[in-house]
Amino acid sequence: MEDFFLSIATKIVEYAVFPILDHAKYLCCLHNFASNLPNVKEQLELTRESVNERIREATNKTEKVESVVEKWLKDVEKVLNEVQLLEERISNVNKSYLRRQCQYSLAKEMARKTTKMIQLDRNSKFESFSMITELPGMEYYSSNDFTMFKSTKASYNKLLEALKNKSVFMIGLVGLGGSGKTTLAKEVGKKAEEMKLFEKVVMATVSQPPNVISIQDQIADQLSLKINEVSDIGRAKRLSKRLREGTTLLILDDVWEKLNFEALGIPFDESCKTCCVLLTTRNREICNLMQCQSIIKLDLLTDNEAWTLFSKYANVTDVSSEPLNGVAKKIINECKGLPIAIVTVASTLKGKTIEDFELALSRLENSKPLDIPKGLISPYVCLELSYNNLTNQLAQSLLLLCSMFPEDYEIDLEDLFRFVRGFRTVGTFATMENARREMHEAIDILKSCFLLMQARTKENVKMHDLVRDVALWIASKSGQAIFTGTEVDPSVLADDEIMKDKQAIALWPNVTGNDFLDYRINCSTLEILLLYSKGRIKVSDTAPKSWENVKTLAIKSLNRQSKVLSLPESLKSAKNLRTLSLRKHDLGDISFVEGLQALEILDLRDSKFEKIPVGIVELKK
Repeated sequence: MEDFFLSIATKIVEYAVFPILDHAKYLCCLHNFASNLPNVKEQLELTRESVNERIREATNKTEKVESVVEKWLKDVEKVLNEVQLLEERISNVNKSYLRRQCQYSLAKEMARKTTKMIQLDRNSKFESFSMITELPGMEYYSSNDFTMFKSTKASYNKLLEALKNKSVFMIGLVGLGGSGKTTLAKEVGKKAEEMKLFEKVVMATVSQPPNVISIQDQIADQLSLKINEVSDIGRAKRLSKRLREGTTLLILDDVWEKLNFEALGIPFDESCKTCCVLLTTRNREICNLMQCQSIIKLDLLTDNEAWTLFSKYANVTDVSSEPLNGVAKKIINECKGLPIAIVTVASTLKGKTIEDFELALSRLENSKPLDIPKGLISPYVCLELSYNNLTNQLAQSLLLLCSMFPEDYEIDLEDLFRFVRGFRTVGTFATMENARREMHEAIDILKSCFLLMQARTKENVKMHDLVRDVALWIASKSGQAIFTGTEVDPSVLADDEIMKDKQAIALWPNVTGNDFLDYRINCSTLEILLLYSKGRIKVSDTAPKSWENVKTLAIKSLNRQSKVLSLPESLKSAKNLRTLSLRKHDLGDISFVEGLQALEILDLRDSKFEKIPVGIVELKK
């Protein structure tokens, strides 16, 4: 019986007393609720700021914030606004007669908001905060340099018709170097993307020699594909699997030789209808070797089109003086309808007098042709004219120096600065800071004349391959001969006949690279030597005077781990050496640096050596 009454009493407390006590706390503990509210609010505000900081970091990485994070922020903003209004009510009530009913209502509201803020603060530990966004498609490319001429329109329409034909999966766009194939391919790709002919449109630069990994990486990046495989076949299979999913237009730009699609991972068979390839090349035979089902030629500009293009960049019009227009049209005729030549010459003559136009025409008409393929003589002459019209001597030297780098290479401006210090002593160069400013000014001049192009980042520039060829030609015939290559037998450097007049040597690794390269230098006229390698390097000389005139020496290893670098004893005699850059090598003893009294720049980035020579403090420059 006692248990029965005890049970009844317990239920009475549970259903009557506890609720009364729960409500009573709002009447008795107003002060506690009021003092706790701002503390919880402050903590939530700090958490919100932390989340906003993470959002800024994600945005800087071009990542997209998860929707759950955005909803959390909206909920936080809502409750904080509500708390702000509640605090204003509390302040107003404190100034008036505080009735029990008002006290109860405020305390209950404060408790609810406090609980809500505490819960939101706990919910800020997100499982997934942000995700990598898909890269923009072909709309990324600007159309500012594209003019739809009648001759261009014909090729444009043919390309689109070929892309619409589902039985065509290999298309070739051919034309002379500098005729605008790359620009046209981008525009066609943008139109195909706009018309939704393909789910994805991807563009990759091939160049010479083809770098399989670089091509794969370019394609994978634009497909948001991560290739984790290390082996060549593994990478190829991963890319091939992705290209077989959905439909993709793959634009391969600047193709110089037959590509091994199997090694690249590009599906190429009639049974695979998911991948269509559009390649651009200067050589029709490449299209035949790669079994292009449709080959479309991009013609050069007509006289009227050339005049329109020249007028745009030279800022001359039909109402300009008749003599000026007459000379301008003769200059255009010398350019033979090649867009890159027209744009370059026109940009050079912009704002110039008729005397400058006449001098330009005279140079074009009297230049001697080179022993190069038919159709390339006039572009060479035109681009040499642009070089000769550079009034900034440093800009001229930089253009020649840029030609030492491989085609489509993104040239680091800081490297360029360090190398040019040795190649040519031009400019005031009072301080390093002023020297850099002078170089950047010269780079801007070259870019404004279209002799250099902006790369993907502002710290790098690129050189059109035709401009590069012309720059090498200019260097050779002006007594500043440059020897450069990617697959060069090291023994060539010791050949007296080949190296006798070279002022600069630049050697770059081929696709596979070598485990060991032994370079024997025999060139008394050498001023700059650039060696980039994937293997171990040994540099020696066959004549003591090989290092006498060297002003810049840069040797860089492209391996992940530093390799042993062997340098000749005679390097101590390099009394004119101003820039020494030895990156990612195991150098051992570098005491020879003490004797390089002309040294201005010493770069041992990522290299290992025994110790810093004591005598290095005596190098005053």
